[in-house]
Amino acid sequence: MRVKRAVKQRTKKASLREREKKEQRQDQILSAAFEEFSVNGYAGARLDDVARRGGMAKGTIYLYYKNKEQLFRAVVRSVIRPVFENLDSFVGDFSGSAEDLLRAILCRQYGRVVKNERARAVLRMLIAESGKFPELSDVFHREIIGPGVAALRTLLQKGVASGELRKSKIMDFPQILISPGVMAVLWILILGKEHRLDLDAYMDAHLEFVLYGLKKHV
Repeated sequence: MRVKRAVKQRTKKASLREREKKEQRQDQILSAAFEEFSVNGYAGARLDDVARRGGMAKGTIYLYYKNKEQLFRAVVRSVIRPVFENLDSFVGDFSGSAEDLLRAILCRQYGRVVKNERARAVLRMLIAESGKFPELSDVFHREIIGPGVAALRTLLQKGVASGELRKSKIMDFPQILISPGVMAVLWILILGKEHRLDLDAYMDAHLEFVLYGLKKHV
């Protein structure tokens, strides 16, 4: 009995080590891929160069990703998706005011995207490459924008139901709520070196701006 239990524990530990090893290798691939896409763009990136940057055989990449598009999708997910991860349940379960919820969402957007150099780099790649490769924008819309817009619409619905917010055409275009944050990213990418933004103050102005458009005025 003891022997069986010991064998079972060793097998469990070995399985855990193997899983951790695979996760580390996957992180290594994504890190190398991010560097390659950042330098050469989607069109110019080559899996051979990703493998070289990661210090691995090209065949290792194929154990996790079947082609360059799937690898790029994984890079986008790993960098951008955390801002929207579990956002629908977060919005649905939030018990505070609509203003507090909007502030929490903007804090996510600014902390994980606007102030995040890696996230800005991915957005720059999408802007540069999506015209040539529409499938990239399809991936971005399906996996990032779609869930985000749905969560923002839920926020508006909750605010209207509680009486905090007025009914408006913004319900048809919830992305307006985070548009100033997108503008901040573009500003940083184009003008950031010479004309820096105070992002904390900018976010406060962003929140004030959208709340003025959403709240009931007497």
